[in-house]
Amino acid sequence: MKLKKRYLAEVIPVIAGLIAIAAPCGGAIAQQQPAEATVNMQGEGEKTESLPMTVNVISRKTLEAADPQDGYEALKNVGGVTNSNSKGTISDNINIRGIPLSFSTSYRINGGLPIANVLAIPMDNKERIDVLKGANALMFGVASPAGIVNLVTKRAKDQDVSTATFTGSSFGQFGASIDLGRKFGDEKQLGLRVNLAKTHLETGVDGGKGHSQFGGVAADWKATDRLSFRLDYEQFSREVVEQSTLFQLKPVNGVISVPSLPDPTKLLSGPWAMYHPAAENYLLRADFIVSNAWTATAEAGHAESVRDRFISRISNYSLLTGQGTENITLVKDQKYINTYAKVELRGKLETGPLKHSLTFGVMSNERYANVPSTTALTIAQNIYNPVALPAPGPAAPLTYLPQDSKDTGLYAYDTIGFGREWLFLVGLRTTTYKADNTLAGNKHSLTDTNKTSPGVGAVYNLTPLTSIYASYMKGLEETGVAPVGTVNQFTILPPADAKQSEIGVRTTPFKGVSASAAYFDITRGNPVTNVASNTFLIDGTTNFKGLEGNVSAEINPQLTVNAAGQVMQAVQNSNLDKTITGLRPENTPKLSGNLSLSYRPDYLRGVNLTAAAFFTGQRAVNPQNQAFIPGVTLFSVGAGYLTSIAGHRTSFQLNIDNLGNKAYWSSAGGGAFGIGMVRSVKMIAKIDI
Repeated sequence: MKLKKRYLAEVIPVIAGLIAIAAPCGGAIAQQQPAEATVNMQGEGEKTESLPMTVNVISRKTLEAADPQDGYEALKNVGGVTNSNSKGTISDNINIRGIPLSFSTSYRINGGLPIANVLAIPMDNKERIDVLKGANALMFGVASPAGIVNLVTKRAKDQDVSTATFTGSSFGQFGASIDLGRKFGDEKQLGLRVNLAKTHLETGVDGGKGHSQFGGVAADWKATDRLSFRLDYEQFSREVVEQSTLFQLKPVNGVISVPSLPDPTKLLSGPWAMYHPAAENYLLRADFIVSNAWTATAEAGHAESVRDRFISRISNYSLLTGQGTENITLVKDQKYINTYAKVELRGKLETGPLKHSLTFGVMSNERYANVPSTTALTIAQNIYNPVALPAPGPAAPLTYLPQDSKDTGLYAYDTIGFGREWLFLVGLRTTTYKADNTLAGNKHSLTDTNKTSPGVGAVYNLTPLTSIYASYMKGLEETGVAPVGTVNQFTILPPADAKQSEIGVRTTPFKGVSASAAYFDITRGNPVTNVASNTFLIDGTTNFKGLEGNVSAEINPQLTVNAAGQVMQAVQNSNLDKTITGLRPENTPKLSGNLSLSYRPDYLRGVNLTAAAFFTGQRAVNPQNQAFIPGVTLFSVGAGYLTSIAGHRTSFQLNIDNLGNKAYWSSAGGGAFGIGMVRSVKMIAKIDI
């Protein structure tokens, strides 16, 4: 595409210039490393405790033990994370601090490239996941104030990696993956990490089968002592039967009736309802050491996701018999593209007693979306006793309504150290946002916004083991996508102002114990479906105030306890529909949390036993709060065993989710209900070859 070529044309000359500068001074500063960034998101392991923001890290060890099938499973131990997905492992839909993450700007590769997240993200090549809450607008431009999910990729290490992993589930799912890492050259200046995986999918729904595949490569090249390059490439796809969505009934006397829970294992669509997405992401980065104190970075990336699907929605059903109407929409040749480029200069200097870590940069993100769709079939279906539905016949011509948007940001921020106690963050970002939405009748809706966003924060070290912090950030965010069934379905709303204040404390009072707590106050645009016009739009604002905490305690060498929780008050402030003013946003619990135990009995060497509980409070089904789904607590247990077989390090893991086989609603929003899945058992075997 032209977008891809243009951005590569902009960044390649910068990288070429770095090579030209580096060539004559190859051995000048052999031991010098790149200047420390304010936030390291490329995987070198810089600590985040000094930042005036909340950062939760999911390690590779945790990912391997859990074998998450989607983003929510990977992040469900993080305080403030809840599920907004009604389709299981079809795609990632996550709420953080009550706010849905943006599918186009909230998920990043190595702190840079925003990926077009329209299918469940594989974790095969991810070293860790960082959940950054707070300073998003300053560092990422147009982004949700809820948080950024940063996916840090695996890289080659000095020690060779050769690992095979085999997985299976009680639903009949099975898969295999390989992880290979090597460094080459006399000085090991070239690194290569390759991950490959293939899985036969079984979602737990009768007939809900399919397959997925993944391939990823991470390459590192230290061209000179000053210049280094990184390349990340991944390609993945899946093809699986998609379950129907259960739409909410129309309110009667201001109340929506919630049906009895249908059996989540029964297929409400048909084997023809194939969900077929594919994604390709690549990111190229160059780092050049300008001097002992300054480093320049240039990077460019491209993320492209495409998918074909049948979206089937069951509505107007009888609460008694379950008989209703299924509406099937064909979405074909759906395409989402993010094209990204950034040039950044980072360095250190001192002015009297102040120590500065400076960052100057320019970043550009261009997004393209096209969702061709048409109604293919309307047919009777029963949510309690579904019948086999025929495949939809030939559909009417597709409607093509492409959307283009671009934001360009010029930013600077300074992390200032004063003595051993104080650290200050001061920054400013100027964002230019332009969008062109094609409407029916070949009409266009144009958006042109310029916004200057400040960001300030401070950290005070009360003791070497305890610090308090505070921050304030403003910015822009794309607030949502119109759900299917609305007049402007699939339309991406223009950006709205967002701001967040946060104050928190972090402490490690004893060896093996760490804790953090934060109070946050977020105000953002309120994306809702206007009842009168059936149009998805921004109606006023929503305010989220909450207290969030995390505790990890190693009681003794055998027992570790982890807990996380959030209590929150969220209210809408409407301009158009005063009936929702003061009410809770949909799918937003007041209380959520989790507790987990890990026990390593000393009399069973290599054995690790785990147990966990996850609680989500009741949630409103719509902005009018015309019904609520009840709160739910789910339990899980696991057992792992680490040993050596014929000299090869080998591990086995067995996890049981929804231990009590509880029937529950997993989410409520966008006019639909999400149905939780029955108990599942997952098996994982890993061997270092």
